[in-house]
Amino acid sequence: MFTAEVTEQLKYYVYRLIDPRNGQTFYVGKGKGNRLYAHINDALKNFDGESYIDKDEDEISAKIKIIREIRTAGLEVIHVIQRYGMTENEAFEVEAALIDCYAGLTNLQSGHYSDRGVNNAEVLQRELSYEEFEDQPDLKYCIIKINNYWINDRGNIYDTVRMHWKVNLNRVQKIPYVLASHNGVIEEVYKVDRWYKAEDVPGRCMFEGTVASDEIRNLFVKKRLPKRYIKKGMASPVLYHD
Repeated sequence: MFTAEVTEQLKYYVYRLIDPRNGQTFYVGKGKGNRLYAHINDALKNFDGESYIDKDEDEISAKIKIIREIRTAGLEVIHVIQRYGMTENEAFEVEAALIDCYAGLTNLQSGHYSDRGVNNAEVLQRELSYEEFEDQPDLKYCIIKINNYWINDRGNIYDTVRMHWKVNLNRVQKIPYVLASHNGVIEEVYKVDRWYKAEDVPGRCMFEGTVASDEIRNLFVKKRLPKRYIKKGMASPVLYHD
């Protein structure tokens, strides 16, 4: 643990958690004080060396499982401070950039400002030229941000955007459309048939649906998110217009 004297000098920092068994970075985060060690404390709380499954675990358990496996192997997680002495905003930027550099992280989210993340220069020229879509006051929809890692893993936009999200089921059941946003651009719009609790990932929900009508798609597809949806503090991958 850091001493008070050290934490004062560190200010905000960005860190990596590394698996000593293979040298791979499995988590990137930012924080101050002893945030660096909070993951270990949480993962090993009440850990008896046998069970990896807790009744209320969700996708965060991927990180927890790795930490527990490392401890079971008689090793310790390697903690690396990537950059320190920053303001919180500077740390957000460094964290998001670093997350882009490591595939297969156990991070649930892409980090703040991920809409300005890694991209091909030609694609960036095209996508930044798109106009922003206009909110439709009489239409209820939610916007779900997806990234390249999950698109590549699941094979298509639909299977990426439809699962697994930590949302209020009662709220989303009243929302008929989902907008799939990639790098700040709406790639597709789906009309929801039903939202339901995921059986394979406790605490998460998913939906089934079909591509929306052209009348609805033309309002959003290949248009950029308005700036109000990407302002500071909107780190959640699910945004609402309901």
